[in-house]
Amino acid sequence: MDYQEEQSQEIEILQSIYPDEIEFLNDLQTHFQIRINLDTESERKHALKLVVKYPKTYPEVIPELHIEVAELEDDEGDDFQDDDEDDDEDEEAKQTRLALNMAETIEYERDDLSELLSKLNEEAEIGIGMPSIFTLVTVLKDEAESLFNEKLALKTKEFERKRQELEKIEQQKFQGTKVTPASFNEWRLKFRQEMKFEEKDELKRQQMHGGRLTGKQIFERGLAGTEEEEGNGGVEGDDLAEGVKNIAV
Repeated sequence: MDYQEEQSQEIEILQSIYPDEIEFLNDLQTHFQIRINLDTESERKHALKLVVKYPKTYPEVIPELHIEVAELEDDEGDDFQDDDEDDDEDEEAKQTRLALNMAETIEYERDDLSELLSKLNEEAEIGIGMPSIFTLVTVLKDEAESLFNEKLALKTKEFERKRQELEKIEQQKFQGTKVTPASFNEWRLKFRQEMKFEEKDELKRQQMHGGRLTGKQIFERGLAGTEEEEGNGGVEGDDLAEGVKNIAV
């Protein structure tokens, strides 16, 4: 196999397919990069660069590959503004803007590029013996766009989870704590202890029964109810019955 001839023929084909996207990095045209513009949901343009270097015996061996995030072209920089440009907007406005522009927050990280490169090397292994750069560019474009959609779906799901948590917290502010018989009894016990109702109740029982007051005297002295119950004009059931009994006598 004439390796140089195979490489030259592939370069000619690539130049016809990617006339504006291919850039040679040496005079022999064995080291070059191809810009791959991605079709994503974001208004901001995303692109990757596939950097290729032919080994002497390519295509009998896989090419040396490297992936980079391509810089924005000159006419793309004005279409996207940094999210931090308005530091004065409130949190609700920020969350609303983030929800509407979630796709604009997606970036290709180093781990993403490593994952994509691993897939390309696997594809290159399958194509050993045949020129494979066009196939690799196609695979990279498809995989990168699919990865973008996966990252967007995960980020949207996480955003929705946090939004629901915030809504739940806000609702609890208006709903307050649900009162149950157990929680009410616990509160009542603490309240009575703080107000020392038990001591006052015991003192009244001693005055009522230890002094052997008549029912009439009990009512005249206002000893029939506890401090807690006097505010509502009530009396304890047993003491009321005792008072009525004494009056009847």
